[in-house]
Amino acid sequence: MNRNHINLLVCLDALLSERSVTRAAQKLEMSQPGMSNALSRLRQLTGDPLLIRTPQGFKLTERAETLIDKVRASLSLVDEIFGNEAPLDPQQAAGSVTLAAPDSVGIALMPMLAGALAATAPQVTLDFRLPDAERLRDWLAEGECDIAVGHFPNLPSDLRCTELFTQTLSCIRSNRAQAAGPIELQDYLDATHVVFGSPFSPRSTMEATIDAALGAQGHTRRRMVRVSSLPPMAHIVAASTHLAVLPTWMATHYASFLPIEVHPLPFEVDPVRCSMVWHDRTHRQGLQSFVREQLRAVTQALLEPTPPATGSLLRDGIRA
Repeated sequence: MNRNHINLLVCLDALLSERSVTRAAQKLEMSQPGMSNALSRLRQLTGDPLLIRTPQGFKLTERAETLIDKVRASLSLVDEIFGNEAPLDPQQAAGSVTLAAPDSVGIALMPMLAGALAATAPQVTLDFRLPDAERLRDWLAEGECDIAVGHFPNLPSDLRCTELFTQTLSCIRSNRAQAAGPIELQDYLDATHVVFGSPFSPRSTMEATIDAALGAQGHTRRRMVRVSSLPPMAHIVAASTHLAVLPTWMATHYASFLPIEVHPLPFEVDPVRCSMVWHDRTHRQGLQSFVREQLRAVTQALLEPTPPATGSLLRDGIRA
């Protein structure tokens, strides 16, 4: 049995217990397409449909029913053989974890995550880098990064993921500009824009989402300034007649001390879903699991009705 078969055995156990591709994917923190691919492969290997759709939902085949105890016994044996890693003591744990996340996520979560790790795992080093969606799978598989957080709409099926939060987008304009009132679609199209993503930085999934929404209506933007990180955008807008799009919480934050206005986008864009993504390579590693749990915890703290002081400016437009 190779490693892929062990992974398929884990998927089979989830499918047999949940009797749903969607719930099995959620249980293992996989994408639904990834679980669908696993089910397809399992059907090929067993020569049996395993799950059959009925008016009452999915039902296990007779063959699948006979596999339940065998699969659980097999996984128990695998855990007994390979589950010999000592329990993690965070206070004594040493090592480094590399997190890939865009500026918008990094500014929202990194201060709280760094504080949490300083208190609970003081010998762990946290490295931060900007992500490249096109190379993300290779980075995670090869150890260039351990965890990625961001908007990754087309994840490879073999990566694990769990959604952390969604964030809305808003348009910003200098309040020194001659224009007044709400930004209408024609105003937006006539304006010049500051965009995130230069020839020297990875393509932004946020900007790609905006381009897709405009393109669906047959529109494009006039890009006049391209930057490789988000923070300069608000400062450039404040000193010019350009427009820009930022996560709502970030736009509101900069509007508290820069001469800019925050406006709703004059076209429909779905909220940006931010997920935490990792590879099987690190799924069972104690330190990696601990840091992922810390990320979940600080995200939950950010979403609570009374957030910690460090997150008080970051909640506008962020929700579970």
